[in-house]
Amino acid sequence: QSPPPLVSGFPSLSFHTPPHHTMSELSETDKLKIVKHFLLSSPPGEFEDVLSDIRDIVEDDELLNKGALEFFYAYNVEQLIPVDIPESDKRIILCSYAQIDENDHSSFYNPLDNNILKVDHTKGKVTDVEENTSVEFSEKQLSQCKHLQEEISKYVTKTYNSGLVTVYPQRDNGNKFVCAITASKFNEKNFWSGRWRGVYSIEFSDDNTAELSGSMKVNVHYYEDGNVQLNTSRDHLSTCKGSDIAAEIVKAMDACESSFQGHIDETCMNMSDVFKRLRRKLPFTGKLFDFETGAQKMLIS
Repeated sequence: QSPPPLVSGFPSLSFHTPPHHTMSELSETDKLKIVKHFLLSSPPGEFEDVLSDIRDIVEDDELLNKGALEFFYAYNVEQLIPVDIPESDKRIILCSYAQIDENDHSSFYNPLDNNILKVDHTKGKVTDVEENTSVEFSEKQLSQCKHLQEEISKYVTKTYNSGLVTVYPQRDNGNKFVCAITASKFNEKNFWSGRWRGVYSIEFSDDNTAELSGSMKVNVHYYEDGNVQLNTSRDHLSTCKGSDIAAEIVKAMDACESSFQGHIDETCMNMSDVFKRLRRKLPFTGKLFDFETGAQKMLIS
């Protein structure tokens, strides 16, 4: 599967043509780097499809197995992939801010139940739930985290068709929390898929004031008789103040995300007109070409 053309930061198109090498000429390290690039560039919901194509190209499952854990881990964390919590109807988002140790790719803090989840990235599931003996947070931190989780969850449920949010307290700063939001939609019947991701830092200076900073990312893939990806992002920074500070934070999130969505809608409408102008409606003769008759003549000749 060839690398998809990227639309990065409207409206420029970015294409990259690497030097031509056969797989047999590359070292194992170079092969794994290429494989990782392709997998991390996988469109929403198509990771397994890209992996299947790569296996056909590389024809070396032993080599792929060497890097499998790193590939799956990097994709799950970067793409904010949710996992189900065993024996519960709860789900959390996998992200780097939830890791117990940066060198341990399988252990993640679960702020919903204050425990540790062991994750198998290759299967995308939680394999074990352990008591939290690794990280400690103050009662105030846990209380604030719970309140933020509840308020932002209401917003996400109202705004997204299939959205999920997880708020994580931070060990290095008792006044800081990280909020991860993700929403995906896959429509294979109509040849498209998409994912929205948002990661925000919420840092309190007092009980009524907080700085909200972060970024939103959107990736959409359309592949009916083609292969086009839209990748765009926007950063945000604002200060929230009020007696109900969680509500003010939600208002700020709503405002910045709505603005970003409006910008995407407007740009896509303009791009539609651009693509139409690039396509010639009629040939130079000014008449429609009879493709069926033309094809028959070419076959006969």
